[in-house]
Amino acid sequence: MKGMMDAVIKTKAAPKSMEFTSVPIPEITPDQVLVRVKASGICGTDHSLYHWNEAIANSYKLQFPSIFGHEFAGVIAEAGSQVQGITVGERVTVNPIIYCGQCSYCAEGIINICDNRPFLGTDYNGGFAQYVAVRAENIVKLPDSVSFKSGALMEPLCVAVHAVDRVKPQFGETAVVVGPGAIGLLMLLVLKNMGVGKVIVTGSGADKERLATAEQLGADYTINIDEKDPVAAIKDLTGGRGADVIFDAAGHHSVVQQAVQMVAKHGKIAVTGLPAKASELMMTQISMREISIVGNRAYERKTWFQAAKMIAGGLNVEPIGTHTLPLKEWEKGMELLDQRKGLRIILEP
Repeated sequence: MKGMMDAVIKTKAAPKSMEFTSVPIPEITPDQVLVRVKASGICGTDHSLYHWNEAIANSYKLQFPSIFGHEFAGVIAEAGSQVQGITVGERVTVNPIIYCGQCSYCAEGIINICDNRPFLGTDYNGGFAQYVAVRAENIVKLPDSVSFKSGALMEPLCVAVHAVDRVKPQFGETAVVVGPGAIGLLMLLVLKNMGVGKVIVTGSGADKERLATAEQLGADYTINIDEKDPVAAIKDLTGGRGADVIFDAAGHHSVVQQAVQMVAKHGKIAVTGLPAKASELMMTQISMREISIVGNRAYERKTWFQAAKMIAGGLNVEPIGTHTLPLKEWEKGMELLDQRKGLRIILEP
């Protein structure tokens, strides 16, 4: 398909330096499909790269001009000559990890920690555009009942599902989610959906609106850490025992240190956030109280099918997509995130 398309491009390695413009529609290789993007979410990574947070930017090998956006859904506009089982017009979302399929980790199915894993929206052009070229095996078909908005929210939902799956909380246990952003609130939805006992969400004074959203989404308790000591509050809510599972969805170096104080013996701390600084831990406590610290990165291939089934089965993730804007108003979306307003901003090319 030849012609031009609308896109938001990052022009250079500097703060902001992004613009709405017209670029050629990408040409596909025989093993690729062309996706006509219908909805694309602005992730925290996109926001950080827009402001050129160097701790984040240095994690990627960006080439300019670059098109961000790795949370998107749309329809198949064109299929390469070698592509089978995918037809023009089908509704899809996309796993943005371009895993190699050759390393020992891919052989085990854990493509999230593949030795060579370029990423759509950073290493390759992504979803802040009308069209994206995608390797066919990264396509995930959307059930008819799943909207494009929900399809764009499947990537962050997969992050939440994978983190919960890694620590496997048991029925009736108490879980704490630290950080009421999009990933944290999706963890809340997954935990409530699977039947854990109590789910407690903590956040700062700046998160008041998000904590209110957490209550609307089913949190049993919310704690504003600027108003009360979260360690004392969680001990109080658990009869002095502490929480069985704690999820770090905040990405601040103090979270795991705090989690060690509020987790129960034999409890688990799941780390999904990416702090810029190191955390200091007294390892004696980890050992004496048999605490497990579990790192979680992205998702596996199976996670996408789990997430699709959950949404098709009635899990409503749409409240996480708090604002929907046309692609040309992308800058307004970044400003909303600057002001900590909204969770996921959905752009419609």
